[in-house]
Amino acid sequence: MGSQFFIETDHDSYEEEYYSQSAGGMTVLLTMLREFGMLTDREEPHRPYLAEFGLTLDDFDGPMRDGKVKPEKAEAFAAAQQAVQDRLDGYDPATTGIPRYKVAYNEGFLIAPAEIAAALAAYDSHPAEQRREAEQSNFWATWIAFLRKGASAGIRVF
Repeated sequence: MGSQFFIETDHDSYEEEYYSQSAGGMTVLLTMLREFGMLTDREEPHRPYLAEFGLTLDDFDGPMRDGKVKPEKAEAFAAAQQAVQDRLDGYDPATTGIPRYKVAYNEGFLIAPAEIAAALAAYDSHPAEQRREAEQSNFWATWIAFLRKGASAGIRVF
């Protein structure tokens, strides 16, 4: 298992908007991001639970409670879904990089353009020789190119 990264687009072509990394590769990626000062240790946001919205498993139809929400609970379920989406899409506009949890966990977090810009600024502030040396690795060069390509739209991590 590893992670897949998708540049946020309004179309379904993923050929140039996609980057994938194995679990072992993710360890190397996180290490390099840390070494170049591209990560932050921002705390992972609160994970919303159904109970916070007055929902239980009994509010769902189906043999495994995996069907549609019962009509009388639709509004509460919509609020729960929005809270989850807000968690995945949230970011700090004053960020100094990419929060580690967004890269480390493949839950669908959005790496926001501001986070990418801050991370790339941190990377670009390192001496050119150090960056050239790191980019001798095709893996790192591909990652940096992918970040630059996704800088204006954001990148979703799965």
